[in-house]
This record gives sequence, structure tokens and C-alpha cells, in this order.
Amino acid sequence: MSNASVRPQSGRAGQLAGHLSALLDVTSELHRRTGDSALEIAVAALTARIAEIGASLPPRAATAYPDDLTTLHAQAFDLAGRVLVVAAAQQDTRTAVLACRRMDVHTAARESVAL
Repeated sequence: MSNASVRPQSGRAGQLAGHLSALLDVTSELHRRTGDSALEIAVAALTARIAEIGASLPPRAATAYPDDLTTLHAQAFDLAGRVLVVAAAQQDTRTAVLACRRMDVHTAARESVAL
């Protein structure tokens, strides 16, 4: 999934938006592969948060994601961690909470896929 309008951000807001956008892309890929409705809700939440912080990014280049769902969930977890670090530095509690929730979900998903 990519954002239609183009208004690149710079500085901390741009960094946060970039990490959120990358997390959105991986979450969208997970949803595409699994059809999990919870991931559809997560896609909507991430999209809304990007819009709320006033960020619009250029469309992202096509990315080759790993075939393994465990690895893809690990990638999403890492991206959510980056979002958390930047959100915490900006004292953006809403985004930090969203990132923590995503980290919890991806941790649980990795564990269930690995079983």
C-alpha cells in the first residue's frame, strides 16, 4: 500500500512517517498473504496515524519480501521497534502505543507460526 499524495517530510516528523510507512507496507503484505482481518484493521490504523501526523510520502518502490511468514513478522516487529524509538523521542504517546501493540502482535504471530 502506498500514499497517493506527495509531500515529503524532513527531520523527525519525516523519520517517524518513514518508519510508519515501512511498517504499513509490511503489514499490508502480511494481510495480503494471510487475509487476517486483524491485519486489515492494523493497516487502517497505521494509515490513519500517518495522516494524523500530517505526513504524505511518495509511493514506495516495490519490495521483495521474504517468503517465510516468521521472518516477515520479525521484520514488522523490527520496524515497529523503530517507530517506537522515534515516537518516544518525540514524546508522541499515540504513536508509541500503536508501535507497542504492533510489536506485541508480531511477537505472538511469530510464536504461533513457529509452532
